[in-house]
Formats: sequence, structure tokens, C-alpha cells
Amino acid sequence: MLAVMALSGMNKIEGKITAARLAIGFERLWAALLWPMLMAGVFLALIFSGLMPALPVAIRLALAVILLAALLWSLKPLLQLSSPTRQMAMRRIEAQSGLVHRPVSARDDQLADDNQEPRQQAIWQEHKLRQLRQLKNLRAGAPRSIWRQLDGRALRVPVGLALLVSLALGPGGPSANFRDALALASPAQVQGRTLDAWLKPPNYTAKAPIMLTSPAMIERLRNEAEIIVPENSTLTLRLSGASAPRLSFHDVADASSAEITGLTATSRLDRNVFQSDTKLTRPALVTLIDGNTEIASWHIMLVPDAVPTMAISEMPNGDASGTLTVKWKATDDYGVTAIISDISLADEQDDGFGIDGNGIFLYDAPKFPVALRKASPKEEAASTSANLAEHPWAGFMVEMVLTASDAAGHRTDSEVRRFRLPERLFVKPMAKALIDQRRHLIVKPEEQGQVAQMLEALVAYPDGLIEGSGDYLAIAAIISRLNAAASQDDVDQAVNMLWQTAVGIEDGSMAGIRAELEALRRELEKALAEGASPEKIAELMDKLRSAMDRYMQSLLEETDKRMRQGKLGQNQQQGRMITPGELNKMLDIIEKLAQGGANDAARQMLSQLDEILRNMQPGAQSGQMQQQGDGGLSKMLDQLTELMRKQQQLMDETQRMQRPGEDDPGPYEEQDNPGMGRLPDALAGQQNDLGEMLRELMRQLGQNDLAAPPSLGEAGENMKGAEGSLRQGDRDGALDDQGEAIAKLREGAQGMAEQLMQQGQGQQGNEGRHGEARGDNRDPLGRPEANRGEDTGPENPMVPSELALRRAREILETLRSRANELQLPKLDRDYIDRLLRGLY
Repeated sequence: MLAVMALSGMNKIEGKITAARLAIGFERLWAALLWPMLMAGVFLALIFSGLMPALPVAIRLALAVILLAALLWSLKPLLQLSSPTRQMAMRRIEAQSGLVHRPVSARDDQLADDNQEPRQQAIWQEHKLRQLRQLKNLRAGAPRSIWRQLDGRALRVPVGLALLVSLALGPGGPSANFRDALALASPAQVQGRTLDAWLKPPNYTAKAPIMLTSPAMIERLRNEAEIIVPENSTLTLRLSGASAPRLSFHDVADASSAEITGLTATSRLDRNVFQSDTKLTRPALVTLIDGNTEIASWHIMLVPDAVPTMAISEMPNGDASGTLTVKWKATDDYGVTAIISDISLADEQDDGFGIDGNGIFLYDAPKFPVALRKASPKEEAASTSANLAEHPWAGFMVEMVLTASDAAGHRTDSEVRRFRLPERLFVKPMAKALIDQRRHLIVKPEEQGQVAQMLEALVAYPDGLIEGSGDYLAIAAIISRLNAAASQDDVDQAVNMLWQTAVGIEDGSMAGIRAELEALRRELEKALAEGASPEKIAELMDKLRSAMDRYMQSLLEETDKRMRQGKLGQNQQQGRMITPGELNKMLDIIEKLAQGGANDAARQMLSQLDEILRNMQPGAQSGQMQQQGDGGLSKMLDQLTELMRKQQQLMDETQRMQRPGEDDPGPYEEQDNPGMGRLPDALAGQQNDLGEMLRELMRQLGQNDLAAPPSLGEAGENMKGAEGSLRQGDRDGALDDQGEAIAKLREGAQGMAEQLMQQGQGQQGNEGRHGEARGDNRDPLGRPEANRGEDTGPENPMVPSELALRRAREILETLRSRANELQLPKLDRDYIDRLLRGLY
């Protein structure tokens, strides 16, 4: 047994000794290869980088000889290598294993005298067994590099980096560079032609460029010779290795005909690189020639850019406030970029051909700005209004032409419409008299003295005509201005003063509050267009309510004052009565729509409110009105707004939904991210509850004999789809359906708001502005009822402002840059992707 154990231990030791000898031999070989490998690395880096092949032959050969000699000299340590001895291997094992007294080396020891007595032999064998027991965990050790001691300056690092960079970035292939480096003659410089050509359609077409030299296009041109692009596309060429390039343009029907005119290429040749840009305004066969060699040719056909169409849909009309309203329609194949108006005095006036006086021609035509609701719409039909009552041409016959233009520079005029430029209706005698004298002064400024005399006559007996000393002083100032007028500028100032004084007399104490109300309305309209924060909109709504209350109070005071003075006309007393409660109800609806995200519907209703305010006159609100029966619909509109808010919250929770297989969030994650880790079944239950709320709302509409907007039914279908996707764990599908549901709910809110307005209008009787019977197609102020026309609805959204467009572009660029960040978590990247696809 002892003999077997001893034999096994001896074999193990012999194996460790052999491994130690191999390790020592490898370490010696590795140390000897340091300098040869550095020399070889430098040599290969010079070759693969293309530096050595680019040198002249003599320098290249001299450098090669030097490097080869250095390589041979560095091989000297290899020739001096010797095999490690057994004793070296034993000493390595003892050192690696941490043994003392050299037990491995002593295993080869023998007794000095072989003829020993048995007791000595037994002791010796016991000694060797004890030695074997100590050698159970012998280690030969892995080979170690001593390059660090041999290369104190770490030259191996830059040499290795240079070799890697030359392999990755060097020109040509390694084998070709190696062959050129060892060649005895310089490589021949081959000048090959390289052509890049593409067609870039104009930016306003939103079409992608066409790469003419791509393999796919080359294959296509073999079967289809014609290339069809929009008119005004740009042909761009870049040809390298050219000697005498030029472009020729021929008729597409006859390539042998003379070159056509009208196409001019902007070309330049710099360092054998030919570049050319040509704007294509007509079809042509384009040929690229270098010397006498035809490089390429293209048969290019153009799609003409159609001129826009422009039409004034109805005869322009005005109201009692002097506001001009024009309905128009414009179309273009790539989009209308601008619409401008041109108003001129008509030759034929009320008193015949021409105008009895030349003074009116001293004033510039009124400005009637026409704004597009969308950027470059292909088709748009809208209505534009502007108050032109103050302009000197108000009340005269004018002719209007609208001109539409597109990005290509085409312009189209509408038909000429002849109508009377609306003027404001003044009721008070003094205000009417001042406006009459203002008109006389505008037409015949040379009769300023007569106008001054008439004004003096008006103020001679002011009782019953002038209510305050301020108005009297204003008229006296105008008289003084006219008597001292020495130029047309003085007359113009008098004309402006007459207008301001007449308005002040007509409106009385309401003038200031009316201006404040108009300013707040415009500010709120701007905030809705730019998508302002809910806090900003709520602040503006509070200010508008306060101004509305003050305006209605001043309107009541003015009415009572006129009634006491007996100056309220019979027509006004019988007019349609408007209560503050009705106006506040409209403001409530506007605020609810804005809170629900239906800003377009809110702006539409704000426009209706503005039209009502413009037509209100003192006395129109006197008395009390029967309460409208729209309380139920208003309450249901509140419910729909709350439903939209809850659906948006559920959509946010769905974004953070826990997917199958994901771990539950820890307590800290749940605290920092509310809704994180929600299970799909729980979210599906919430979605089902929201669907029930919507179905209940639609049942209430039916019970009140009201038609549910079709978009509400579509929203219900989207909610069902979202619920099914949630139960299946499909988060992306659920988010798609939830986004569509929110959009449809907003459309439904707009439809309900329109029904609320129509319901309120239809329950006030059929009495017109002057007590005349009016049909159901008239609103409370006697105007034609808009219902749902070309200016309303989700299919015709209002135009965002330039600030909103700029903010949208900045947000879009930020989202795109964030989406390209590789370190971004997948959850965030999916969320940004949905934002970019317009799901929120």
C-alpha cells in the first residue's frame, strides 16, 4: 500500500516538474520576442497605414532595409535561448507553493551507502513518505510576462495602437498595401470617374430627393426611361476625375435637336471635381458629357405646379358695429402660403358715378388681414372678420379682391366683389351729427370752415344733446383745430378727433369697459391658440368674467338713463333681451372646453360670444328672461369633461403598467412613481368603469331627446378595444386606443357645446331684432344661425400662432434627440416613441 502511494505521489510531482519547465521556457521565449514584435509592429503599421507605399521607391527601400536590420538584431535573444533544467523547475515549484527546506529538490536524494541495515532503510522510507505527504498541493504557476521590466518606456502601447488604427482606417486592403510597399516601382495613378447625381424637389412639396445613381434607380431606369418630378426641382451633380465636363439640355421629343434655352446650370470645376446645380423649369433630356464621352443621361419630365384658386364664397357683409365679414375658399396642389386683400373705392356710388369730392382719395385703402388657420393648407374655407368702422371709407361702395399665393410664387385673384364698406350705427343725435360732419370733412377737406361752423351751431344750444362738459370741450377743441388747420395733417387729426368724440358720446360710460373687454377677449383667444397652461386660462377667464359683469352693469345703467330721458327707441325696446346669466353660462362652457383640451371648440364659442357683444345695444337686456332649459345638457358637459380627465389619468397609468414577468416595484419606487407596477387586470377594470360612465352619459342624452355626437360612440368602441388590450397585457395597443378615445371625447365635447348653444338660441321664441318673426335659422340677435358649417368642427382646426409652431418644433426636436439616446431606458424610449407618433 505504501509503495502504491509513493508511486502515485512521484508521478504527480513529475507532472508538476514538467509543467514548471514549460512555464519557464515560455517566459524566456516571450521575453525574447518583445523587441522583434515591436519592430514588426512598426513595419506593419507603416505599410497598412498607406504611408510606406506612398513614399518614393528609394526611401521606401532604405526604410525597409533599416527595419529589417533592426528586426534581425532583435532576434539575437532568441538564438541564446536554453532549455530550463529540472532543478530550475523544482525550485519554481517550491517558490510557487511556498515550501521551505526544499522538499521537492530533496526527493531525488539517496542514502550514501546502499548496504544499510534494514532499520536504516525503514527510517529512510518513512522520511520519504513524510516528504510526499507535504507535497499534496504543489503549484507550477502560470507563465508571467516580464515585458514591463524590459520595456520601461512602454513603447509597446503606441506601437500596438498604431497597428490597430492603420488596420481599421488605412486606405485599401492590407494585402494590397503590403504588395505596394514591397514593389520596386511606384503604383500607377488611375483616374476613375465617380458620379453622384440626385433630384431634389422643392421644399414646399414635402417630397423626398431622388438618388439617380443608386443601384435601385439604375435598375429602374433600364425599364422606365422617364423620371417624373415636381416642377422647379433641382438637379445636382458631383463628378470626380473629370477633365472637361459639361451639361447639355435637349427637347425630350427630339434628342438630336438643338439645345433648348431656359435652363442654365450653375457649375464649377475645382481639383478635378465637377459640381453643378440646375433648376428644372421645363422637361428636358439632360446629358452629362466629359470631353467626347457621354457619362450619363436622364429623361426628366415635370409635374406642373398648379396655380392656386381663390374665391369669395358669399357677398361680404357687415354688422351694426362696423365689422366686415368675408367668407372665402382657397385651394392649391401643394398648399396656399398667403392670402392678401385689396380694397379700392368703387366708381359707382349711391349718388351716381364717381364721388362728389376728392378728399377721400387722400386716404390709404383699409387693411383687411386674412389669416390661414393651418400652415400651407391645400384647401381651406373660412370666414374672416375685421372692424373697419373707423376708416374714412366706411359707408362708401368699395370693391374687394382676394389674392392667394403659393410657395412657387403663383398668384390668383378672386372675382371682384362690390359692396358697401360697413359703418357703425350711431343712435344718439349728437353722435350721428358728428359722424355726418366727419364724412363731409373726409370728402371735402377744403370745406373745413363750413364743418367748423356746423359744429359751432351744434354746441350753441347743448341742452339735450351734450350730456357732459367733457364732450363739450372735445367738440370745442375740434372746432379750434379746424379753424387753425393749415395742412391735410391737421384735417386728418380733426377727422380722428371727431370719431373718438362720437364714440365717446354714443357709448357713454361704457367706452372704457368695452375696450377692456375686447382686450381680454383677444388675450384669451391668443392663450387658447397657443395652448397656454390651465392656470393661465383660468386667470384670464376670471378677469373676463369680472369685466363682463362691469360691462353688463354699465349697459344696464346706460339703458336706465336712456329710458329716463326718453331716448330709447321703440325698436331697441322690443329687441332680443340678453341676461348676464346667459353670458356667464357661455363663459362657463368655454372654460370647460378648455379644461377638457377642446381648445378649438372653446375658440369657436369665444368667437360667437364676441359677435353677440358687438351686436348688443343698450336696452337689449332690459327686463327679465325665462331661464333656458339647458341645465341638463350643461351638467352632462361637466360629466364629459370629468370623463376626459379620468381617461387621461388612466392613460398615464397604462404607460407605467407592469408587464408580465416584471418584478413588483419596491416600496420606494411605488412612492416615487405613483401608478408604477399597476397590474393589467386592475387597469382593465378602470377602463371598463370609464366605458360604463360614457354609456350612462349617452343614455342621459337620449332621455333628454338630445342626439349624442357620433364621436362619443366611436370613443366607446376605442375604450372597449383598450380594455381588451389591457387584459391581454398589450400596453402599446391599449395606449393607441386610449389616445383615440380621448380625441373622440374632445370632438364629442365640441358637438355637445354646439347643441347647448343651439338649444339656448331656439328656446327664446321667434321674435327678431325688430319684433319681426324669424325662423329657426336665426340666432337670438337676428343673425343667420351658423349651426355646423365650414368654420367649425374638428376637420377644420384653428391655426396655431407662430409662437405655438416654434414651441412645437422645439419640443419635437427635443423628443427626437432623446429618442436617439442609447442609454435611455426602454420604458422611456417607448413613451417618447408614442409621443412622436402622435398618440398623446
